Amino acid sequence: MPAFNQSRSMVIRLIFGSVFVVIVLQLINLQIFSTKYKLAADNNAFYRKVIYPDRGIIFDRKKKAILENTISYDLVVTPSEAKGTDTLGLCQLLGIDTAEFKKRMRDVIFKNSYVRPSVFEALLSPELYYKLSENMYRFPGFVLNERSIRSYPYRTAAHVLGYIGEVDTNFLKKHRDEGYEMGDYAGLAGLERTYESVLMGQRGIKRFIRDNKGRIQGSWENGLFDTAAVAGRNLYTAMDVEIQQMAEKMLTNKIGSAVAINPKTGGIIAMASGPSYDPNLLTGSTRRRNFSRMFLDTAKPLYNRAIKGQYPPGSTFKPMGAIIALDEGIIGPSFGVGCGGAYFGCGSVRVGC
Repeated sequence: MPAFNQSRSMVIRLIFGSVFVVIVLQLINLQIFSTKYKLAADNNAFYRKVIYPDRGIIFDRKKKAILENTISYDLVVTPSEAKGTDTLGLCQLLGIDTAEFKKRMRDVIFKNSYVRPSVFEALLSPELYYKLSENMYRFPGFVLNERSIRSYPYRTAAHVLGYIGEVDTNFLKKHRDEGYEMGDYAGLAGLERTYESVLMGQRGIKRFIRDNKGRIQGSWENGLFDTAAVAGRNLYTAMDVEIQQMAEKMLTNKIGSAVAINPKTGGIIAMASGPSYDPNLLTGSTRRRNFSRMFLDTAKPLYNRAIKGQYPPGSTFKPMGAIIALDEGIIGPSFGVGCGGAYFGCGSVRVGC
């Protein structure tokens, strides 16, 4: 064979050999070292459904449930599976335009990745839930997830009980070691916030296997690796819901607060702040609109005057102080104090009395 042909044959062999080596190395990288495509494949084959637990119930001193749990639904999307969705049809049902749809998709991808389920529309109204249920076949990548939310049968004690809401990125950073995820709800005010670790419970996980069209085919490994949701613990308080309602009724159309304390135990029997609001307004699909309206209200119905307001005690406190001083023998019946209308108990700051 001429030297020229031998050289050309060697070059061709080197080219094919190099291509073969590159292909082998890429296969090794994909199957052993790279997790990107494995994660995508797993998400196509399996569906991970979060089971939200029932939060603990809060009772008054007579074992009456001041708040309860009821069922609502979230519309959840997995962006990587949403190809072919009837975007216009979904927008019409949700009452949004395509620009808002795209914005929400960008937000869920940014906050929770392209392949993980995220809440697209939270706390659906019953009417919207039924409409979506009949049309879910048109929206691949979207599912309806059940969630437990609060209801308030007595419509009272809004400031004491507080409210729950969806966690944001700041909350997740602050509680990064406590297992919260995007889409979770947590106590943001009142007893709901103070006793969050008691009331929250522990969410469960169910895993399903899917076919190549994304349809659920059944539990993965017969549910062997599923975890059950654990309900939160109940909270028993010293409150009396009937006295609480009475205190709030006394403050109707007034600005102020009223607190009733058990003198033997120090337990709070009632704590009312006026103006108040129906705590049911901060549940369900209209909660954000209601919160914004009350936040901008100049009467500040969200403000708990019983614990946040700073007011001079006024003359109503003087008899109590005098009785205590007399009882302890600190002063006698003839003791008197000159009052110039103010005192300087805080340095040079004049405080009116």
